[in-house]
Amino acid sequence: MDFEAVIFDFDGTVGDTGPGVRNAVRYALNKYEMPIYEDRLNEFLGPPLYLTFENMYGVTPEFASELVDTYRVYYKDTGVYEVEAYPGIIEIIEELKAKGVKLAVASSKPQKFLDICAKHIGVYDLFDEIVGPELENHQANKTWLVNRACERLNIEPSKKVAMIGDRFYDIEGANTAGVTSIGVEYGFGNRAEFEEYGADIIAEKVLDLKTILF
Repeated sequence: MDFEAVIFDFDGTVGDTGPGVRNAVRYALNKYEMPIYEDRLNEFLGPPLYLTFENMYGVTPEFASELVDTYRVYYKDTGVYEVEAYPGIIEIIEELKAKGVKLAVASSKPQKFLDICAKHIGVYDLFDEIVGPELENHQANKTWLVNRACERLNIEPSKKVAMIGDRFYDIEGANTAGVTSIGVEYGFGNRAEFEEYGADIIAEKVLDLKTILF
């Protein structure tokens, strides 16, 4: 299917940010002498950090904010650079750009860190727009981010626009915004959550996106 625009999530979709995020979460939890659930650290990849701290540890929003601030002590200088592009994804983005498809990132990662990550792996200049929330914005859910990306691309949300992501938040946000939702299994999510939230299309591997997008 030919799309007029393709919007990518970042963490788990364009860049493998896992090492940096997990290390920063460990740093924050160690500072407060809180238990670290190693088998659940990937839950911090994708959704807003505040929500994950609140849901996993049952803390107040105020304490979740303290944890996020501590997380950022590590992340801003070290963790933000612990990222690599998924093999093959840059080539796909370059091919879409060459075809004249409008390209954007819509991520829950704060804009400041999102820009650094995108530059670090060499994709910053490939996108027409890169959209993330400001550091203290707790309200920027995925639907808002997708709509904001469409607005900045000067297009109307429709099924001619694809939103690609690796977590159910991406699928839910895409469906609510009215764009085509594509879940990718190579990131931090899984087919079961994509099916539960009604993904239009599911891609197992990076290369599967070629068949879907071209």
